[in-house]
Amino acid sequence: MITSQTERHKNHSSPGIGFYLIFLAITSCIGETNPGRNLPASDENGSLVKVRDGSEIFVWEHRPADNPVNSIYILSGITGVNHEQEREIIDVLSNHKNRIVVIHPRGTGYSYGESGDTDPGDIIEDYCEIIRNDSAYLSCSKKIFLFGHSMSCAFALGVAVILPGIDGMILVNPPFKLKPAKGMSPGFFDYLKYIGYYVFAPHKPVVNMAGDPSLITDESDRLESELRNSDSLLVKYFSMHSMAASKKIMDAMSENARVADFPLLLLYGENDNIVDKSGCEEIFSAWHCDMKSYVIIKDGSHGRSTVVKGADTIAKWIGSLQAQ
Repeated sequence: MITSQTERHKNHSSPGIGFYLIFLAITSCIGETNPGRNLPASDENGSLVKVRDGSEIFVWEHRPADNPVNSIYILSGITGVNHEQEREIIDVLSNHKNRIVVIHPRGTGYSYGESGDTDPGDIIEDYCEIIRNDSAYLSCSKKIFLFGHSMSCAFALGVAVILPGIDGMILVNPPFKLKPAKGMSPGFFDYLKYIGYYVFAPHKPVVNMAGDPSLITDESDRLESELRNSDSLLVKYFSMHSMAASKKIMDAMSENARVADFPLLLLYGENDNIVDKSGCEEIFSAWHCDMKSYVIIKDGSHGRSTVVKGADTIAKWIGSLQAQ
């Protein structure tokens, strides 16, 4: 019998594909391990709030005055937030007059939950529930602002389109479109590994969201990456299930902007090596409310330097809304 070139190629390649699939199946059973949940100190200025499914979510509060002017909620993406490490941002937003609330997403920091495999939709529901039951929101006597930076911009938008009564939003470097970034973007073999996990072990943590600081060129971003890698309150590795669901929330930013009926301040760091400026422009253009400002921060990076360098801009914007 004569075997065609196609048949010979098929017979030759099939074992290779089989071995590759076996390799993916074996490696995807290993996964990565995140540290266990941290416990807050007895004197920590925060509390655990029980939400609809019985999970306890940690809420931290900074109150600079007896009668704060506004309440600003710092929302985070799936990696979480360490309020102690965000003092620069908290000080900028507070400006000695605003109350700041920081919420640890479930599965991160002091909150309960599945570390590295949390459903992002649950995080958004937690945020909505906590803000909705907060005394400042219920009183309607103070203005309510949401703050998002990087991935948390998508979560903040997801909250705002559900929760009525938001008076304004500050978005910093929203990642609607991304650039290839050394130390942060996955390589070819990473993608192959992720395919294996997506197929064989979608709930096992594998994706490193903290980055490789040794490859990051911007000094401030590199230092922040080093802190993220060593910070026990932040989650480093995530499952493909969690990553895929987060991607959907990020992809919805432009659509959510089209129904956003509250003022916006969007800051973009001039030297951001991760977020593509065109994505910020698309969100700003789509924003439904006419009361919107888009400011490019000179020498601002992807990290907190954009917020710190934009402190005056933020203060003036909040003040202009307060005067209305």
